[in-house]
This record gives sequence, C-alpha cells and structure tokens, in this order.
Amino acid sequence: MRARGENDAMSVHAIAGTHVVLLGLDVKGYEPAKADSSTDLSVMMTGMTLDFDGLPSGESERGGSARKVVTRAASSSLRDEAKKPSKAVFVGFAIERRDTKAKQTISLSAQPIQAFHWGDYTVSPGRHYEYTVRRMVCAQNSIASGSNIVAAGLPVVVKITTEDPTKGKHGIYFNRGVAGSKAYAEKFGEYRKFHLVKKFGTARWKSIINPRSIPDPEKSKEALAWLSRGLEEALLQFICQADSNQYRLLATVYEFTHEETLRAFASAVERGVDVKIIRHCRGTYRTRVKRNDILKYEDGKIIKEWIPDDTTESAKEAIGNIGFDSLEHAHTWQHDTFIERRHGSGIMHNKFILLVKNGKPLQVWTGSTNPTDGGIYGQSNVGHIVRDDAIASKYMDYWERLSRDTPGRKRLSKADEDDDEVSHEPMDELNEQNQPDLEGPILSPSVKVIFSPRTSISMLQWYADRMGGAKSSVHYTAAFGVAQPIAEVLNQGQSQGKPEKGLRRSPRIARSSKEKSGGSPLLRYVLLDNKPSERSSEKNKAGAEKKGKEYVDYYDFKHIKANRIAFGAILSAEGDDKSNEESLSGLTTFVDFVHLKVCLVDALTDNPLVITGSANFSAASIEKNDENSLVIQGDTSVADVYFTEYMRLFDHFISRDKYNEFVNKRSSGKSGHKWDKNVSDESWIRPFFDPSSQSYRERLFLR
Repeated sequence: MRARGENDAMSVHAIAGTHVVLLGLDVKGYEPAKADSSTDLSVMMTGMTLDFDGLPSGESERGGSARKVVTRAASSSLRDEAKKPSKAVFVGFAIERRDTKAKQTISLSAQPIQAFHWGDYTVSPGRHYEYTVRRMVCAQNSIASGSNIVAAGLPVVVKITTEDPTKGKHGIYFNRGVAGSKAYAEKFGEYRKFHLVKKFGTARWKSIINPRSIPDPEKSKEALAWLSRGLEEALLQFICQADSNQYRLLATVYEFTHEETLRAFASAVERGVDVKIIRHCRGTYRTRVKRNDILKYEDGKIIKEWIPDDTTESAKEAIGNIGFDSLEHAHTWQHDTFIERRHGSGIMHNKFILLVKNGKPLQVWTGSTNPTDGGIYGQSNVGHIVRDDAIASKYMDYWERLSRDTPGRKRLSKADEDDDEVSHEPMDELNEQNQPDLEGPILSPSVKVIFSPRTSISMLQWYADRMGGAKSSVHYTAAFGVAQPIAEVLNQGQSQGKPEKGLRRSPRIARSSKEKSGGSPLLRYVLLDNKPSERSSEKNKAGAEKKGKEYVDYYDFKHIKANRIAFGAILSAEGDDKSNEESLSGLTTFVDFVHLKVCLVDALTDNPLVITGSANFSAASIEKNDENSLVIQGDTSVADVYFTEYMRLFDHFISRDKYNEFVNKRSSGKSGHKWDKNVSDESWIRPFFDPSSQSYRERLFLR
C-alpha cells in the first residue's frame, strides 16, 4: 500500500510492505545556494533530546526502534524564546508512529533523522498505522550546545495499512537476512564463540553466534524465530494445510537438510498425505581402487563407482535421520516419497511445493529459500505463495515432467533410451513449448512463469532489456556475480569518476558509459553478496581480450552515477574496541549474506515489474539448471512488499560498507576524521539537493 501527505513545508510518501514501512521525505523551498538557508522558528510542538552513537543501525529493531515520546510541549523558557524573532537551522525530521489497533504512540528515533527516507522495521502485517512527521530545528545561538531542538511548523500525518500475506493471491515472506546486525549481537552476544571457518580455500577465525548451539532452549528458540522472521513458520504452515488423504504435496528440493521442514513432510506422510519430493541427485564416477590396485571386471573393463556430491549426500543423510512410529510410514518415507533427478543438464535448483486437493492443484510455494538452516536463519531469502489454480497447474505440469527425469538439454545415451520410465524429449524444448520466451513488454496486470532449462539465453536478454528500459528505478540482486547482458546495462550512463588504477576498461565500454548521459533521475540499486575480486576481474578481462571479446563487470559499472551498489557485510571492529562487533550465525557455507534472486523495475510506478524465484540471473540458470521464476507485471501490492524488503536490506548493508571503508582508511592512516554523529547545522542536507549526487536522485525517487 502507498499513501502520501503534504503541507506547505514538506511531503511524506509512505510505502508499506508486510514488516516494513518506508517513508520518503522531502522539504519545500530549500535553496542550497544560500549560505544561511534557515527558517523562522515560529511553532514548537515536540521537544527532542540527542542520544545517538553515530554507528550504522540498518536492519533490526534499532533501525526503527520503539522509543517513548519525549514531551508534547517544550519548556516555558523555550516558548518565550520562540516568540522572539530568531533564525533556526533545520536539523532533521522527527517521526511518531501510532498503532490504531493498540492505540499506542511511539517515537521512532531519539534524535532528529538526518536523511530523506526512513525505514520502520517493527511493524506487523495487516495492521493500520498513522505516521506523524515533523521538521526539527535548532536556534542558531544554541547550535554549540545541541539543545533547544524543537519542531517547527505543522506536521504531516499519513495513514497506511501493511500488507497481510495470509490473504489474497500472493503471500510473501522474507526472513531477517541480517544475522550480522547490532540487534542480533545485543540480544544473543553472550553466546558468541570463535570458530575456524574455511571459505574460498582460506581458513580464518571468526566470531559466530549459532542459534542452534545456544544452551538455553528458550533462548535458542527465540534466536531462531528472530532470524526466521516468519519465513520458517509460513513454510511449515503451508505444508500443514495438507491435513488428510485428500491432499498431495508435490515438491522439488535442491539443498534439503532443515530438520523442521523434513519433519513437517514426514508428519504429512503419517496423516496419509501423498508426498512426492523430487530431489537433486548428482555426482561423479570414479575408478574403484583396492589396495592401490584398479579393480576390473572379468572382461577387463575398469570398475567405476558413483560418488554423490555433497548436496546429494547431505540430503540423503538428513532424510535418513527422520524417525517414525509406524514401520509402514517409515517404508513409505524411504521408498515411495523421494524421486532422484539424475538426468538434468545442470543442477536441480528448484525449491517449490505444490498443494493439490482431490487432484486439483491449488497453491504453490516458491522463491529462493533452500530448506536448510542457512537458507532460513542465515542468508537473505524469500518464500512466495501463489494462491491461483492456473499458476499452480503450470507448476504441476512442470513437476510431472521433472518426475519422469526428463533429460535437460540433450538426448539420452543409447543405454538410457531403453528405459521406458525416462522421457526422451529434452526438457528445454518442452519448457519453451509450454511458455515461449517473452518478447517485448507484457500485458499488465499479468503473471508469467518461466521454467528452465531453455534452448537459449533469450530470457536473460529479456531481463536485461527490461532493466535497460527502466524509467525511474531498478532493484537487482546478484549472489554469484553479474551476467554480461545485465552488466552491459548497468554500464550505461554517465561516469562519476575514473576507474581505479590497474583496472582496464576497453575504449568501447568507456565510450558507451559517456554516451548515455545521466541527466535523468534514474537510480539502479545493485545488491551483491560480496565485493568482487580485483584479481578475478583482471583475469576475466584478459581472457576475454584473448578471444577478441569485451568483458564488463563491477569495476566498470561502479563508476556510473545511476548505480548504487552495496555488498553483504558486518561491522568491522576498530582496533581493540570490540563493542560494535557483529557476528554471523555460522549456518551458511558459501553465500553468507544475499541469496535472493530478485529484480524490480520501476517499483514505485503504477506498472511495476517483479521477477523472483529460484533462478539466478545467469546463463547457467536459464540454459542448464532446473529452475523456476515468476514474472509479475502491474501488481503494486507485490511490488511494495519486495521493494520495502529490498530497501531494508540495501540500507543495512550499504551503511556497513561505508563504515568499514571509513575504518580501513583511518586504520591505514589515510584519514584522520572521526565517524560523525548528527550535525547541528545544515551541512547534512546539501547532498540531497545537489543534482550531481546519488542522494539527490534518491530523494526525488522516493518523495
């Protein structure tokens, strides 16, 4: 839901998701060219006190913390001072939130908010809220002391209702996705342990707060619930809808080790539900050796054995750990529930569940969430329910093709051709027969389902074209790098600086950056799991040059003014001061921060585009893997949920990126500055009115 409010001095644009309300703020009549762009201090409504540690808060209760309102009226001495002709400096906004059901009013910050948007992360789904926003000013003769900060002018009041994921066609559930936050450390920091963690071939000691390892059962449960933020609960509730033998649960899984999800499926088996789960099953054949001798058959052929990959073996072990009261149910679980996907052209990367009643598909659960501890309590993920018979039917047709272990992109070997249970038509051709590649803009409103593998990467180019045609905004996530068609789009626009020394850019790429001048307010948000390696960038560029090709990556498009880029990160500890240190949950193995596969185009318009599902925006996800994606055009309610959650994560991570960069510069002696607290003059506002800055573009976009 969206709502607006304004008066002669300012405007407020509220966008509500399920657990987030984002407020875009703006003031009228500000002139950055004037040295003393101050205003008359005429009306005081709320006294405020400064209490701010200056550190990034981002996601958590700290970002939109519930605090008591300080006072309803200023002191009598301040009233007397306000009656005198005086100049005042605009030092930020104050925001109050009223829950109309609970009839409770709270202040969302203990100090003026010196930014032009604010995220409230403490709302609940399906609730009515009223936000009151005030401009806060400080008399010039009180700047040094920081006192006498009061409200000026009339407030703006906006009423809004958060989305309810339990109702309607779409139910969208994001987990917390930020185990590394100050709130998590403050709540459960006493259980922090140091572990030797190996990643990318390097072992390092890292502080971990593992919710599974917390010795207090109640605290452990609390930590898991805080990290899940409703995602686990929604997944289990979806499975529990199948409460009798009238139902079937048809699922596909890649990583599959989350004990609670396994038990939910097992309980469904015990209720008489027909449960069928297609699971990833890949491995390699290795020569069998005994006592350093290669084993051979009598005819001299070498004996080879199939060794499952880690994903396959971990799931098999987790499945085997589930116990049953009945031997009959245990037998059904082990021998009549799971279908191995062996003939795919890539990995079986789907993660969806179909709810079927009396043979009719009703709903589908999809998204980016692997049912693992890391997928639910660690990295950022989404579960998306579609309550639509037609969409569910498309998934059921696809599931049935997968259940026959239909080959991915190539014909079967001669030996497999004799197997009557295996389909002989490649999956990529079947997928395109059921849903051809999209071309150009699609009807609005509409929902398209794109299944992989496909015969070409045309859909990847379609995604890139939609991003390239954005009028106001793009919000894009990339857990495993940026594909070339999308990187080329991100490289369009006016450069805001020179590439870093040592990183090369081809003349054509440099020209394309300058040719598409960026006078428009377009903003492209890019959220990456980690900062790309300079060494890998150089290697990839050199390899492309040898083949006569050009290669575009982060080190090219990072300089484009329209691009705002953030990486997954936690706050760095500065020197011996560990007070601000943040810790991950230790449950993820490869992707620690951003596992979402989301792209939003023109999210705040009346015709937004949302792309979400299991598929990364990559050639492998389109051409090789078993994947699914929803393409949702023109649904503002869906877009609002995805947009507010995206901005929550983006604001959280970019604040840490900036702080860590500051700490690194100061540690290396390149900067003698301190990380500033709130300022008590108007220097904070100027970037938001400088047309050359990203802050200016963001203010215009959100207002």
